[in-house]
Amino acid sequence: MALIGCFVTPHPPIIVPEVGGDSLAEADATVRAMRTVREKAAVLDPETIVLMSPHSPLARSQMGVSLASAYKGSLAFFRAPHVRIEAAGDQGLAEAILEEALGHGVPATITASHGEVVDLDHGAMVPLWYLMGALARPCDLVELAFSYLSLEEHVRFGEAVGRAMIAAPTRVVYVASSDLSHRLLPGAPAGYDPRGAEFDRAVADTFAAGDWEALLSIDPGLVRAAGECGYRSLATLSGVVGAVEAAGGHFRNHMLSYEGPFGVGYMVGEVEITGETPAGEEGGG
Repeated sequence: MALIGCFVTPHPPIIVPEVGGDSLAEADATVRAMRTVREKAAVLDPETIVLMSPHSPLARSQMGVSLASAYKGSLAFFRAPHVRIEAAGDQGLAEAILEEALGHGVPATITASHGEVVDLDHGAMVPLWYLMGALARPCDLVELAFSYLSLEEHVRFGEAVGRAMIAAPTRVVYVASSDLSHRLLPGAPAGYDPRGAEFDRAVADTFAAGDWEALLSIDPGLVRAAGECGYRSLATLSGVVGAVEAAGGHFRNHMLSYEGPFGVGYMVGEVEITGETPAGEEGGG
């Protein structure tokens, strides 16, 4: 199938060496895992990356799809203007995603129109800096945004995205950009709440087990207490995985790292996509 792999990545600029500097060592597990993602992406050799960023323009009651002709960005706000990314927009795939969503009754809207050049936020810049860092050829991009709709609608949107990617004429990698709790430590960005660590453990454990149903069933009160910004990205990814299974494919989740050194949870993971289950083994779902 045209969808050749999925990744879960955090997006703190501090894990980019030009930004993090000496602090990079404090997030060593995350940095090493993201370097692994870079290597895996190079092997997959995608022609398009579809990425959902929590910091993309957000519509309260509609999922967002960018039809932009190009994307550009830098980490200038984080004192690293020389860290730059430019990519062409895969408008054909973006249109297919939008059509698939609307055709199945999923509320969706256009966040950027044909001819527009989108400025990439750090929720996209950081993952893409790693993902595109070792590619042998230029890679197109489609940026998606979540909403304040229910988890169920995010799953349905993910199913639509998955169907469009599976049918695409190019090799596609999907990325769920998602930081977890922002309340892990006293002095954390969103304040401290001991339930933040509980939420992160639940997400990490269920993802590692490939148990998407359990991941989506985490107590809503715990989700709110965590002060997260990536749970809906993961819900959308679960829909993508559901589309893979419906098309006869199989998946296997790989937890690459988890840590929260600065009070924010960083999880790095891979969803390996295969056309058939290896002999003698069960699929990850």
